[in-house]
Amino acid sequence: MGSRFFKNYDGYKITYPFGERVIFGKREHHSGVDLVALTDGGGAVSDWVVAFDAGEVIEAGYSDRSGYYCKIRHDETAVTIYCHFKKDTLRVKKGDFVKRGDLLGYMGSTGRSTGAHLHLGVALYGEYVDPEKYFKKNLSEVNKLTLTHERKVLKKGAVGGEVRLLQTMLNFHGAALSVDSSFGAATEKALKEFQKIRGLAADGSAGPATWNELMKIAKNS
Repeated sequence: MGSRFFKNYDGYKITYPFGERVIFGKREHHSGVDLVALTDGGGAVSDWVVAFDAGEVIEAGYSDRSGYYCKIRHDETAVTIYCHFKKDTLRVKKGDFVKRGDLLGYMGSTGRSTGAHLHLGVALYGEYVDPEKYFKKNLSEVNKLTLTHERKVLKKGAVGGEVRLLQTMLNFHGAALSVDSSFGAATEKALKEFQKIRGLAADGSAGPATWNELMKIAKNS
């Protein structure tokens, strides 16, 4: 049954996509997608939730926001999170290893939720990305391709997820930055050092050439 999760994406109804939204009267960034009405391949609605890909369960429990949830680390670069499981249906615990398509539990409405659904988040290199782009790929394939799309030119003073990614990638290349999503003096210094080593213009800004060099460690891993 689990493998059908990946073959019948058209059976999903996405109630909230990735990106900005208003919920409970507040505007916020929705870091995943909300899914309901899965089908079993024959048109029957099913509420089971399966693992996006193989990996280790690094968190499993309850929080006021996520309800019953679990997180799975797939490798050193990719993590998925599954939220709002129905009470007493979560079938994994921290330290478990799962295969792609293994049953994790059943959809519910626990935590900060307005109805039974699955919130699925995908984080690559510490940055949440749109899961909808990756449903039909396993994460080992995604990691060879991910984050090669055009990225913002970042300079000192920038903040946010792109900066967090930049800091994470600089650390992969030997820096020792605090990954705080804020492009300050330390990030600028580390970036200039990286650019010098790679034969790039050491201007302290992350443009296309710098991103390309930063991502080589991902594409070749």
